[in-house]
Amino acid sequence: MKTEQLLFLFNSIRRKPLTISALLFLAAVLFSNTLPAQDHGNNPHNTDQMFFQARELAFEGETQQARQLCREILEINSAYHDATVLMARTYGWDEEYEEGLELLTDLLAQEPRHIEALLAMSDLQRWAGNYQESLHYANLALELEPENTNLLMRKAKALIALEEYEEAAEVLNKVLETDPTLEEADNLLDQVARKTMKNHVGVGYRVDLFDDANPWHLFYAEYGQRTNTFGKVIGRVNYGRRFGQDGFQVEADAYPPLGPGRYLYLNAGYSPDDHIFPKYRAGLELFQRLPADWEISAGLRMLRFAETDLLILTGSISKYYGKYYFSFRPYFTLASDMPGAQSYFLTLRRYFTSPDHHLSLILGTGFSADEDALVGGQIYDIESNRIMLMYQQIVSGNFLVKAGAGYSHYQDEIWGNQYTLEAGVAYLF
Repeated sequence: MKTEQLLFLFNSIRRKPLTISALLFLAAVLFSNTLPAQDHGNNPHNTDQMFFQARELAFEGETQQARQLCREILEINSAYHDATVLMARTYGWDEEYEEGLELLTDLLAQEPRHIEALLAMSDLQRWAGNYQESLHYANLALELEPENTNLLMRKAKALIALEEYEEAAEVLNKVLETDPTLEEADNLLDQVARKTMKNHVGVGYRVDLFDDANPWHLFYAEYGQRTNTFGKVIGRVNYGRRFGQDGFQVEADAYPPLGPGRYLYLNAGYSPDDHIFPKYRAGLELFQRLPADWEISAGLRMLRFAETDLLILTGSISKYYGKYYFSFRPYFTLASDMPGAQSYFLTLRRYFTSPDHHLSLILGTGFSADEDALVGGQIYDIESNRIMLMYQQIVSGNFLVKAGAGYSHYQDEIWGNQYTLEAGVAYLF
C-alpha cells in the first residue's frame, strides 16, 4: 500500500473513535495487497480499494479512467463522497470546470459541511477564475475548521487573486505560525510583500548590432507607483541613438482597474524631435480576464512623425497554464503616406519561484513601429523573423534584474542580421 493511501485511510477515521470493527477494517485493508486480486464486482467492501486505484490513476494523469472507476464506486455506494470529490478534481485538472462544479454543488447540497468538498470547490472556482466564489467556499470551510492550514492556504490564494494583499498576508502569517516549515506559504508571503511595494525606480539599456549598419542604442530611466485610482502608473525617459542621430522621449503608462478582471492600458508620449521617436504617441487597450485563466485584449496605438502618421491596431489572447504563460499578439499598421505592415508575436513564458521570476521566449515575424521603438516612422513591408530570450528574477529582496538576447533576420537585407542585447535593474520599495 502506498503512503498516500494510508494517509487517506487514517484521515477517513481520524475524527472517529477506533472501535474494534474499525481496527479490523484497517487490518483488512493493510493486508489486502498480500491476497490474490479479485474482481470488484458489486461488493461494497471493495470500494476503498477501488478508490485507491482511482486516485493512483488520477495522479498518473489517467483522468478518464479514474472518473470511470469513481462512477463504478458510486453505483455501488452513492454516499461514497470521496469518489465524487476526486471525480470533480479530475474535471478541474482537465479544465472541464462546469462538470466538476456541478458535481460538488450537488454533493454540498447533501452534505454542506463536507470539508474536502468545500476545499475542492474553492480550488475549482479559483482555477476557473471565479476568485470571489473561491474565497466564499474557503471561508465556509474555515468556519468548520478555522486552524486548517490547507483551507487557510486556499483563502490566501483567493485573496491574492483578488489583489487583497494585506488580508492575504495576515492569513499567510497565521499559516506560518501553525507550520513554519510550509515553504509554499513562505513563498507566497514574499510575493505579497512585493505586491504591496507601491514604488519602483529602474534603468535599462538595449543595443542592436547589425552586419551592415552602426549599432542602435536605447537607454531608459523610469519611476513607477501603484495608485488606488489609476492602478500602476509609470513615468519614463528614453534616449535613443540611431544612424548617428540622437533623440529623447518622455512617456507615461497607466493601468487603471475597471472592476474584477478588467483593466485598461493607457500610454502617452512626447519627443521634441521626431527622427527617432514619434513627436506624439498615445495608446489605449482594454484587457479582460476570462474563466480558466484566459485573458483577451484589444486596442490601438497612434504615432505622429513629421511626415507620417501611424495607426496601429493590436490585441492579444493569453493563457496561464500552471507555471506557463502563452500570449499571441498581432500588430496591424496603417500609414498615412505609405503601405501598411503586419507583425505577429508569440510569447512563451515559464514561471519559477514567483510571478517576478520567469524565463520568456519571444518569437516574431514582421515589423511594428510600436514594438521596434528605434525604427521611427520607417515602415517596411518586408519579411523578417525574430527570436528573443528574456530572463528576470528578484535578488536581495528588493532588486529586480533582467537580461535578454535576441536575433532578427531581414530577408530583404536592409541592415543585415540584427543581434540584440538587453539588460535592466529596478529597485522596489
